[in-house]
Amino acid sequence: MYDASRITTVTVIGFGTMGLGIVQNFAEAGFAVRAVDRSPEQLQRGKAQMASSLRLAQEEGLIADPEAVLGRVSVYFFDDFADATEGAQLVVETVPEVLEIKKEVFAALDGLPRDVLIGSNTSSFTVSQMTGEMATPERVVGLHYFNPAHLIPAVEVHHGEATDPAAIDAVIAVMERAGKVPVRVRKEVPGFIINRLTGALEREVDFLLDNGVVTPEDLDAAVRASFGFRLACLGPMEAEDFIGLDTSWRVSNNVFKGLSNADKASPDLGEKVERGELGVKSGKGWYDYAGRTTEDIYAERDRKLMRQLAVYRSNNPSTGDNS
Repeated sequence: MYDASRITTVTVIGFGTMGLGIVQNFAEAGFAVRAVDRSPEQLQRGKAQMASSLRLAQEEGLIADPEAVLGRVSVYFFDDFADATEGAQLVVETVPEVLEIKKEVFAALDGLPRDVLIGSNTSSFTVSQMTGEMATPERVVGLHYFNPAHLIPAVEVHHGEATDPAAIDAVIAVMERAGKVPVRVRKEVPGFIINRLTGALEREVDFLLDNGVVTPEDLDAAVRASFGFRLACLGPMEAEDFIGLDTSWRVSNNVFKGLSNADKASPDLGEKVERGELGVKSGKGWYDYAGRTTEDIYAERDRKLMRQLAVYRSNNPSTGDNS
């Protein structure tokens, strides 16, 4: 019923931070992509941002023809939902992480032909939470991309209680066609794999900062030049093999007992949020971005990631190059 090879047209609902990268990834891989959003300003801003990103990718040698990629993308208002989904074989929602909004979108998607696959870029909800009221939950698969979605290779593929295994297999095949690295989440658990790992890391980061052990700048420098550097090519289990499992066992027994067991986010982090210091989007977070345009800040980040992606692809040729 679900044939990944026949999928040529993808509709992405939501053209914000994550939707933009997802649209770009599919378009770079040769799919016809329809970007849907409620905001005409966001649709216009999204296409302009994508054009800028593609020019940068061309400069870095990741794609050959930015105009060809842009030509595969068309934009639709959410009010034109029927036109935006007509003939699409895969629909991916990436609307705000609010359960009621997600359910509203899934209610609209429920009426699509039953062989249309549905993906969700939720970063915290389980598929079962979002699809419990659907008549066709069997074709819904979780697709957890990582920001920026057009540059970070991995996608966590997860499922709900009612998800058809054939739908999971088909979506994994589509992700591979799009040049992604699909990682199967085999049990339904909040946060999936990576958000649980980063949550544990964030808790310990909060502890170190709150207790004055390190500054934000020094912490970033330490991570980039140590395990962050290593993780770019060695996963944690592979690295542990090189360290020696006996050494890892002893260190874990010594360190675990002193780790943070906080069940709430850092008060300092909460105070920053209350002051409106939200990071790049507000011009200040842990760092001060005053005097720089948002476009320049993102371009600097993306250029670093594009160069890292080129190295990753050279070391992992099976992931493919969809330029």
